[in-house]
Amino acid sequence: MSRVIFWWGTAVLFLLMTIGCQTAAVETAVLTESIAVAEAPPTPTLQPALAQPVIEYSEPPPAAEMPSFSLSKPEDGAAAPTNAAAESAPAATTMPASATPIPSPTPPHLRYTSPDEHYWFWRPIREGETNWTDKTYPYGSTRGGTLRPHHGVEFYVPAGTDVIAVADGTVVYAGPDDELIFSQENNFYGNLVVIEHDAKLDGQPVFTLYGHLAEPLVTEGQHVLMQQLIARSGATGVADGAHLHFEVRVGENSYSNTRNPLLWLYPFPDRGTVVGRVLNPAGELLHEVTVTLSSIDGINRAHTATTYANSSDINSDPLWNENFAIDDVGGGGYKAVVQIGDVRVTQEIVVQPYRTTFVELVIDPPPPTPTPTPEP
Repeated sequence: MSRVIFWWGTAVLFLLMTIGCQTAAVETAVLTESIAVAEAPPTPTLQPALAQPVIEYSEPPPAAEMPSFSLSKPEDGAAAPTNAAAESAPAATTMPASATPIPSPTPPHLRYTSPDEHYWFWRPIREGETNWTDKTYPYGSTRGGTLRPHHGVEFYVPAGTDVIAVADGTVVYAGPDDELIFSQENNFYGNLVVIEHDAKLDGQPVFTLYGHLAEPLVTEGQHVLMQQLIARSGATGVADGAHLHFEVRVGENSYSNTRNPLLWLYPFPDRGTVVGRVLNPAGELLHEVTVTLSSIDGINRAHTATTYANSSDINSDPLWNENFAIDDVGGGGYKAVVQIGDVRVTQEIVVQPYRTTFVELVIDPPPPTPTPTPEP
């Protein structure tokens, strides 16, 4: 009887030891897996855009991740826009950085923007740098009659700042403009890079120009990808200090074929672009007239711009036939105002993120005040 008890006791002890070992193994595996998960690196996110330097544009964009380059629809589990307007926008799948670019008859568009527009271009300055456009000398402006009509936009960054390609394309020129003319004169842009992009607009080639560079870092004939480093900023050519001059050219690579870059550069999160026309009752465009946007609910900052100068080299976009554009406008309601003398015209508009809002202001300017003739 004692042997039977001893045999059963030994069996039970062996069974308990086996179960304990298995439990410990499972707990060890779970613990190991938990440690592995805890040590996994976080998914990197892009830095939010910084606050803008001009007073009336000093409201910083929201601290949100900039959406990535895309072609068709969001990836499963991709973050959705944070507003109803963006949620209704067509979205797209992120293109892997290692993917070989294949030109397509359907032009690309960046996530949350409309394929009927052409927000194809990333900003030429990296996130975390001064990647907003200068508001004092925009496309078509003469800065109050003090400068020649502007054929591009400026990014005021220190010398040596990384300049990146705004989209996939092939470098058609990289070097100084001391022999080849890219404007109205030699040595105007200094060192520059010109890229012809893979995508075409209605069958026409699209070029971007990067001027006043310290040094190009690419060579003619080289194919580059969006956000690839192509140059360092500088102050070569006709430049009043270090900055990047950026142009969009459509149809051909010429000074007379520029378009307003504000209608091509990807908007900041929760921001849109306002374009429009200011004209008289006869349908004639009015030049260098001030346009003001004031927030209806007081949430957003006010914006000002002037209509394009009277120059044959300053072109409207065929999509809008505009003569002014304002970028980085926070989503919401605004009053667009034009005033000439005592005549004032107001139009209410609603700005949607990642969209272009159009407004037309018709004003009958008062006759100019006659200059008194001096007495003899």
